[in-house]
Amino acid sequence: MRTLPALAGLLSLVLPAMALAQTANMRAASEAEIRQHLPGTSELKEAKNGYEYRQGNKNGYKISNGQVCVRFPDKSTDCVSVKTDGKKFQMIDRKGGRTRF
Repeated sequence: MRTLPALAGLLSLVLPAMALAQTANMRAASEAEIRQHLPGTSELKEAKNGYEYRQGNKNGYKISNGQVCVRFPDKSTDCVSVKTDGKKFQMIDRKGGRTRF
């Protein structure tokens, strides 16, 4: 019975270190890399406000080196950083949470 808590404790120390090692080679993705990785970016048309919109969609997108921002119909925005090692892509939200992109 003591094995399970010990294993959980060990994993809580090892897993963050493994994640850090995997992300150590990550760099900001270029705008071209982000556009290549995201489906449908060729359908976006730029509006006067600097955001790009897909026909019929009220969310606007601004894609730049290392970042994607979304402008919602209520004019609020949310941005994520995009990192890559050239093969894998990660999104990093404003709280530091990382997810596959």
